Amino acid sequence: MTSLTTAIAEVVVFADRARVTRRGSIALETGVHSIEVANLPLALQPDSVRAAGGGTAQAALLGVEVRRVYFAETPVAEIQALERQIEDLTTQDKALADQADAATVRAGFARGLSDKATEQLARGLAFGRAEIDRGAVLIDFVQQQLAQAQSILRDLAVQRQMLQRQLAKLNNDLQARRSAQPRERYSAFVEVEVTQPGELAIELTYMVSQARWTALYDLRFDEAQDAAAKDAVLQVSYLGQVTQSTGEDWLNAALTLSTARPALATIKPELTPWYIQEVPPPPPVMRQARGGPMLAAAVMPAPAPQAKFDVGAMPEAEPPYQEMAARTATVEGSGATVTFKLAQSVSVPSDNSPHKVNIAAISLTPKLDYLSVPKLAEAVYRRATITNRSEYLLLPGQANLFVDGDFIGTLPFERVAPNEEFDLALGVDDRVVVTRELKAREVDKKLIGDRRRIRVAYEIEVQNLRDRTIDLDVRDQLPVSRHEQIKVKLEAADPKPIEQTELNELIWKLSLAAKAKQICRFEFTIEHPAAMQVMGLP
Repeated sequence: MTSLTTAIAEVVVFADRARVTRRGSIALETGVHSIEVANLPLALQPDSVRAAGGGTAQAALLGVEVRRVYFAETPVAEIQALERQIEDLTTQDKALADQADAATVRAGFARGLSDKATEQLARGLAFGRAEIDRGAVLIDFVQQQLAQAQSILRDLAVQRQMLQRQLAKLNNDLQARRSAQPRERYSAFVEVEVTQPGELAIELTYMVSQARWTALYDLRFDEAQDAAAKDAVLQVSYLGQVTQSTGEDWLNAALTLSTARPALATIKPELTPWYIQEVPPPPPVMRQARGGPMLAAAVMPAPAPQAKFDVGAMPEAEPPYQEMAARTATVEGSGATVTFKLAQSVSVPSDNSPHKVNIAAISLTPKLDYLSVPKLAEAVYRRATITNRSEYLLLPGQANLFVDGDFIGTLPFERVAPNEEFDLALGVDDRVVVTRELKAREVDKKLIGDRRRIRVAYEIEVQNLRDRTIDLDVRDQLPVSRHEQIKVKLEAADPKPIEQTELNELIWKLSLAAKAKQICRFEFTIEHPAAMQVMGLP
């Protein structure tokens, strides 16, 4: 068996997995060889392993086999280094503990000597057989020994405390690494038959789980200082956030981000019959009357089960990303998928931490207008309608929005294909002011055919404080009747809205000149039977 040292050369990252390509070369003689590529991660999918090769050697590929291999020690250099550091610190701590035991024995000896000597010295002084000077010398000796032993114990305690902190940190690091790098790995065995000796380059490709990428965006809107809105520019920094905990580090690898979804590629969607039927009545609940027989009690029918839809958790908002100069990725299309091949090599360690890579910097020209729904908020929102004129497919993700250099907030970004149009909210513009006021609410005192009529009128005032003309979309609404005896009618509107939807939404399209003011009025009536209690009245 021959061992082959390989390095990760290319990685294609999908939404929920990655395809890794390893390369290495070896000199082979004539004959059949079993070439081992060791230390492959446990996140590897064994059925996905494929091998190819070529070189000056003339050889034929006989097959590839994947086996799980167990080790006495974890076969990862970083983990082995951590284990050696822990062993060294543990040895040091044991030596300090031995020194502490020796110092404790020394202190115990001094205390025992002090107890015995004190008793004998007292008897000698009492019978005149000892001198006080000799006793003072003994006391000084015992005191000196105790002081030295206690000083050693204090110093050793401080040193051992520092060692314990270092050991705790190293053990935590080791545990985190071992969870991703257990003491077992995969090995691939490539069987080849060489008919002409020479150098053979082998390429091993396999799929791994626990790897993914998502799209991120920095949107920077800078409006031109002149009056021409067409000169406004939207700068889009297209980023990819790559995360992986596969058990192997991708060092200086050619990275490609793919929109393909391998998990769904082999699934054929098929519909199952959709049945509807009458809900059967619930069985009667028997209750026992006091002193009487069992009686059937009426119960409310159980509510029909509601379908539950798993919509997923909203990704946490990313902190504002500081834009840096980076190369642009190459866009490649293959069928229904798009890939972004990064221009530079990338290193992504297996630490499950997000790593951002630059895909592209795109300049788009937005068409600006304004939207206001004063019933919900007396504010005017700036809105951009943009056509994606780039060759890039913009995937769903989170976007950080900057307007004229100020961070506005984070918003979800939908999927946008090349040449597709999309809308983008740019926040509130305080230079366009809107107010909404209830001007009338009257209830007719006279009943008309036993029906009550309510008249309601609103007035919306919009003022453009900007130095150029703006297009403004103003929206309001009338109540919507859910009972045939309740009638809602728009009596008057000035100016007339361009549209009244089936749900009684009123839409005005206004063109406001610089420093101009516009008032929109509308009046409607509500009729209902006098004896009817109506909910939701204005």
